[in-house]
Amino acid sequence: MAEEAPWLPPDCWQQLFANPNPVAVEVGPGRGEFLRAVAAARPDWNFFGIEHSSTRTRHIEHLLASRRRQNARVVWADAGWLLPLLPAASAAAVYVQFPDPWWKRRHHKRRLWTPPFVAAIRRLLAPGATVEFLTDVADTFQLGLALLDADPGLERVAVGLLDRHDTNFARKALQVGGQIHRSLHRRP
Repeated sequence: MAEEAPWLPPDCWQQLFANPNPVAVEVGPGRGEFLRAVAAARPDWNFFGIEHSSTRTRHIEHLLASRRRQNARVVWADAGWLLPLLPAASAAAVYVQFPDPWWKRRHHKRRLWTPPFVAAIRRLLAPGATVEFLTDVADTFQLGLALLDADPGLERVAVGLLDRHDTNFARKALQVGGQIHRSLHRRP
């Protein structure tokens, strides 16, 4: 089966950031804590956030502009819809941190972790690039981990627990005695 062509041109990252630096994609940056911190720490990389909330997107945009952060952008979109439109093998990393677990059974259809979502991530990753997944919800972690492990185009690099992470969700989880589960997979 031939891979579907993206809607965005292969040089979309060059057009967006005006440089040839590697691009990392964060799915669901929330309040943008990680996106802003990693963009400040890694000026030699570009960071692209996909946020489902328009309010949070505007907030992150404001914070990035106020700090004159040129290597980070955020867009208001559904990641499951947007990821397949991005150029194949164009991202150096993907981060999925603390996705909404959609607790109620009637909301399970809104969950992020599905086989098409994992396939879209794999397709987006350049060879050797990684996807990092963090969550404080054990069931969500097991679901995401199982799907990542089942994808034949990804290989598991690491699985474990983190005792520290500087985002609001992580701090809240750790304050109440929760655990932060982490997996790292790579496209060979």
